[in-house]
Amino acid sequence: MTIGFAAVVCACAVFSAPAFAKEFTASRAPNPCSEAEPCKTKGKGIGSIDEARPEYTQQFKFGSFTIECKTAASKATVPAEGAITWATSSTFATEVKFGGCKTLAKFGSFTGAIGTKFNGGAPVKFVYHINGFVEEGSGETETEVEVGGAASSFKIGQKICTISWPAQTVPIGAIKNPEGEFTAAVYSNNSVPVKISNKFPSGLKETLVIANVFKAMTWEYEEGQCVGEGGFEEEAPKTEARNGTFKGTFEEEVLGGNLGFKE
Repeated sequence: MTIGFAAVVCACAVFSAPAFAKEFTASRAPNPCSEAEPCKTKGKGIGSIDEARPEYTQQFKFGSFTIECKTAASKATVPAEGAITWATSSTFATEVKFGGCKTLAKFGSFTGAIGTKFNGGAPVKFVYHINGFVEEGSGETETEVEVGGAASSFKIGQKICTISWPAQTVPIGAIKNPEGEFTAAVYSNNSVPVKISNKFPSGLKETLVIANVFKAMTWEYEEGQCVGEGGFEEEAPKTEARNGTFKGTFEEEVLGGNLGFKE
């Protein structure tokens, strides 16, 4: 009886062993990231959202309006902003300022790119989560992203339109429900050549690349002449909805160290 019981326990242990979790990683020499000495981070928008407008790296869509920005500059200098106190973690946070923004808006028969003030120059908080383990055989990891509330406004003559969105969590559901509402943040690593030193003995610095593709964001036309008679979008069907989108890629780094994503 004892032998049989041991065999059953062993078989169950092998069968139920979980897959290895993915996680964010950070390192700094000679002083590792810690509560006493947090690792500061910074980042920037990279790539292009449209071959026709290669200078724009980020794009938001809210109803009839499309907001495109040339730059995204992120940083976290203290833990409250996202400065790193860990070697591995299931979350990564940062604050991002968007700049050089234009809104593609219609005014009667005219469509133009209107200079846009994005969130009054204040940063937007992003908190990236990795939830659960790799789904066996799929190579996919469920994620969710917390996005801080923000607003943007633009003006033509005396007409002003302000679009806002509340702080919200945008979960991913595309794997199990490809026809449903979902969002995604895909993580990868980039090795950047640097001068060989005690901090980077291999001559390479590791950075984290985050490709954002958010869908189903909640938004509203907060104030001003956004829609309706005399507004920018006279035929716009909605003044609020849950169909906003955001796409753009960030490259994040630890100052004087490495930041990455472990499969």
